[in-house]
Amino acid sequence: MSNKMNSLSNKHSGKKTVNERAKQYKLYAVGSVVILGVIVLLVNILFDNLLGKALTFDFTLDKSSSISAESQKFIDSLPEGTRFRIVGLFERPESVVNTKYQYIAPLLDDYAKKSKGKITVEYQDLQAHPGIISELDPAGAYGLSNLKGQYAVYYNGKLDIIDPINCYTIDTDYLEQYNAYLATGNNTEYTFTNSMITLMKGYTSKAYVLTGLKEDGCEQLKRMLASLGVETAELAVVSDFKIPDDCSLIILNGPDTDITETAYLELKNYIARGGNVIVSVEYSSENVNEPFTNLNRLLNDMNINIEHCMISENDPNYQLNGHINNSLADIGPVFAGLISEKRLNITLSRPITYSVNQRADVITSPVLLSSASATKSVAGENNEAKQIDSNPAVLNAAMHSCYANGDKGQLFVFGTVNFTSDAYFSEYTITDKNADFIRACVRNMLPASDAYNVNIPVKKIENYRLNDNEATASAATAIMVVFMIVLPIALSSMAVIVYNKRKNL
Repeated sequence: MSNKMNSLSNKHSGKKTVNERAKQYKLYAVGSVVILGVIVLLVNILFDNLLGKALTFDFTLDKSSSISAESQKFIDSLPEGTRFRIVGLFERPESVVNTKYQYIAPLLDDYAKKSKGKITVEYQDLQAHPGIISELDPAGAYGLSNLKGQYAVYYNGKLDIIDPINCYTIDTDYLEQYNAYLATGNNTEYTFTNSMITLMKGYTSKAYVLTGLKEDGCEQLKRMLASLGVETAELAVVSDFKIPDDCSLIILNGPDTDITETAYLELKNYIARGGNVIVSVEYSSENVNEPFTNLNRLLNDMNINIEHCMISENDPNYQLNGHINNSLADIGPVFAGLISEKRLNITLSRPITYSVNQRADVITSPVLLSSASATKSVAGENNEAKQIDSNPAVLNAAMHSCYANGDKGQLFVFGTVNFTSDAYFSEYTITDKNADFIRACVRNMLPASDAYNVNIPVKKIENYRLNDNEATASAATAIMVVFMIVLPIALSSMAVIVYNKRKNL
C-alpha cells in the first residue's frame, strides 16, 4: 500500500513539475513576443527617423515625388556655398496625405536630399517660433505673420512667398461651377525651381496685363513669364490710362469688351515707340456682339485685323475629337523654328487677317494657319456654328507684325485664348506645346529672358501610377510571396521545431 502511495505521489510530483515548466515556457514565450514587439517598434521608429527618407523610393511613372533632370542640373550648377532655405510657415502634419501638401512635401524632401546641403527644407509654426519672421523678413515687408500655411523661399537676403495653391494646375471650369478646387497637375517643381532661379538672377523685364475689359484669368501665364525672368503686374484700363515707363510688354488676354479711346491712343504711341504687345481674343457668347472697333483701329495700324466670326475646320485630320471649332493649326514658316512641334491647338478662334490699308514700313507674317478646308462661321440660335462663307481657304489663327527697319517692338495677335488663358492651361498644364510656343514668342520679343530657359515638366495628378520598368508585376508578386507566404511559413516552422525540441525537457 505504501509503495502504491509513493508511486502515486511521484506521478503527481512529476506532473506538477511538468506543468510548472510549461507555465514557465508560456511566460517565456509571451515575454519573448512582447520583447520582440518592442524591439521591432523601436527599430521601426529608429529607421523612420534616421533613414526613412533615404529608404523611400519613387516608383511612379512620372517620378511624381522626385525632382527632374532639369532641376538636378540647376542644383548641380550652383556654386559651393550656395544656400537656399525653404521654410514652411506652419508645423508639418504627421501625415500629409489628403492635405494640400500631399504632392508638395515629398518633392521638397527630394530637393533637400539631392542638393548636398545647397537647399534646406524646414517647417516652423509661427506661433511656436515667432523669431522666424524677423529672421526671414527683418524689414517686415512681406507680412509673414499673416501667411500661415505658405512657403517662404529665402536666398541671400531676398524672399519669395509661394502659396500651395500655386503649386497646382487648377480646373477653372470646376472652380467656377462648384466653388471648389480640383487639381489637374502638380507644378511644385516648376514653381520652386523657377523661384530659386529668379531669386538668384532677378527680373529682367516687366509685363503689364490689362484689366477691366471682362478679360480671362491668366495666373498660369504670369507663372510662365516669371520663369522667364519677366515680372508681371496688372494695369487697369481707366479714364486716365497710362503705360508705365518700366513696361516691356503689354498683354490683352481674352477681352470681352473693347478698349477705350484713351487706351487706344496710349497703346498706339507705345507701339510706335517700339513697345511689345500680345493680344489674344476668341469668339464666344460673351463677346458675340463686340466688334472690337478701337482694338482693330490699333491693330490695323500694324497691318492686322480681327474678324467678327470664327474658324470652322472641316479637315478631319486637323479636328480635335471631331469638333470643327476645336482643332489644330500649322505654325507659319517664319516661326516654325521656335519649337519642335508643327501644329498647335486652337479653340473658338477668330480669323486674323491683313488690314485693308497696308503700311510698307511694317512686316506682317502668319503665325498659325488652318488647313485649306477651313471656312468662316458665327454662332447660330442654339449656339451652333452657322456657316457664313462656304468657300474653303487657309485662314490665319494668329499673326505677327514688326517694323521693317529693325526697330524694337513686336506685335503678336492670336484669334484664340489657348496661349494665354487659365482655362486652357488648367486642362493642358503650363508645359504643353502651346505653353512652349508662347514662351518662345516672349523670348523672341524679350531676348534677355532667354537666359531663364528652364522648362520643368508638370506632373499630372492622375499619373501617380507605378512605372512598369521599376516596379514590375513580377517584382510585386515576388515581394508578396516572400512577405505573405515564405516568411510566415518559415517562422511558423521554426516555432514548431523549437516547441517539439523543448516540450519534453
